[in-house]
Formats: sequence, structure tokens, C-alpha cells
Amino acid sequence: MKKVLTAILLGVLVLAAVLWLPRIGIYILIFAAVAAGLVEFARMFLTDVVERFAAVVAGCAMALWMMAGPAWRASAPLGLVLMLFALALLYMWRSRELSGSAQRIGVAMLGVVYLGVSFPFWAWIFEMPLGRALILLAMVPACLCDVFGLIAGKCLGRHKLASMVSPNKTVEGLIGALAGSLLGAFAVRYAILPELSALAVAGLAVVIWISSPFGDLVESLMKRSCGVKDSGSVIPGHGGLLDRLDALVFTGPAAYAYVKYVIGM
Repeated sequence: MKKVLTAILLGVLVLAAVLWLPRIGIYILIFAAVAAGLVEFARMFLTDVVERFAAVVAGCAMALWMMAGPAWRASAPLGLVLMLFALALLYMWRSRELSGSAQRIGVAMLGVVYLGVSFPFWAWIFEMPLGRALILLAMVPACLCDVFGLIAGKCLGRHKLASMVSPNKTVEGLIGALAGSLLGAFAVRYAILPELSALAVAGLAVVIWISSPFGDLVESLMKRSCGVKDSGSVIPGHGGLLDRLDALVFTGPAAYAYVKYVIGM
């Protein structure tokens, strides 16, 4: 019951934020999600406090770079190189022995890309024409993917999808997630975006159906690799913030690419 109530409360808060927060508020919310997610990520993978802090700072700096404006975005690859250079120097200075140094640098850069680069795409969507509506067009199907996938998996699940990574994920749940994505996308279209064609909305629903559940699996893969069940305990009944953001990490870039290059907005 706690998990359901928490999910409903989070959904209402996110919906209100997308509809009514000013631009700066949306950006602060996205940055806060990146920062909190990076803290959980660093705690899972890195033991040294200074190395953890450096990984979080690098990821946050990359997020700010991604959200700073078009000129900065165009130079995002340069930002990644600078973050890699800075982290490599720091980790080299902190290492008492060379064994494992490359792996820790790689993990830190994974966090930079996973959250510092991927999640700010929601800010890019917000800046598009009809940005608030487009965020809902991507976010609502992603959430319903999770809900319908869970229901279908529990009621009909027989065939495991990726048993080593997430034992509860099933092929039947994945099919249910597609139904949820389509329902969510067309509900938003009917309510606030009737100008989009049904074909374009159906295509976006499929893109979200692929990126959202597999984003969940990627986060599960990372958690299993370091032997933890949840990324944290900040959200009652749900674990950590990353456990809630996982479906949105890849959905943002995928939705942005589809809307910009396929729909042409």
C-alpha cells in the first residue's frame, strides 16, 4: 500500500511540476534529479569518498554543460573529454596502487554519461515548441509502461525476459508495457496534442516502449553488478531515486530524437 500511495504522490507532483513550474524551476528539478541520482550511483560503485565526490561533481558539471544553451551543447564532446581528463588526474593522484584505477575511472565516466548527459535531454524537450505537452507525451507512456508491464507480468507472466538481470521481468510483461505506452501516448494526444498525427504518436509510443523497460533493465544490470537490490532508500516502498528514474534515463534522449528528426518539430 505504501508503494502505491508513494507512486501516486510522485506522479501528481511531477505532473504539477511539468504543467506549472517556470523554466528555471524545471531546470532546477532536472539538475536536482541528476545530482541525487549521481550520489546514489557513486555510493554503489565507488568506495573512496573523494573519488565519489569527484564523480558526482563531474556528472553535475556535464549536466550543466548540456543545459547551458545551444553553443555549449554543440561542444558537449569536448566537455566529456575534459571530465575524463580531470577524473583520470584525480584518480591517479588518489590511487595507492594502479590495479583497478582504469575500472574506477570508467565507472565514474559511466555515471557522467548515464545521468549527466542522458537526463538533461528532458530540458531539451522542454525547449521545443509545445515543450510541456511533449514532456507529458513522453513521460506518461513511460510511467504506464511500468504499470501495465507489472500487471501483465504478475497476471500472465510465464516466459522470462532477462532472468539473470531482473528475474521478475517477463515477455508477457513487455507486451503489457506496449499496451500501456500506446494508451498513455494517445491519452495525452487526445487531451492536449490533437495536432499530432496518430501515426506519429504511435511511433513515439513504440520508441518509449523500447527505451523505458530496457532502461529499467540497464539499471538492474548495474545494481546486480555491484550486489545491491536497490540504489538507495530515499523513496518509501520504491528504494532509491535511480530506481524511479531508470525508465526515464533513455526515454528522454529517445523521445527527443524521435520528435526532432522523425516528427520534425
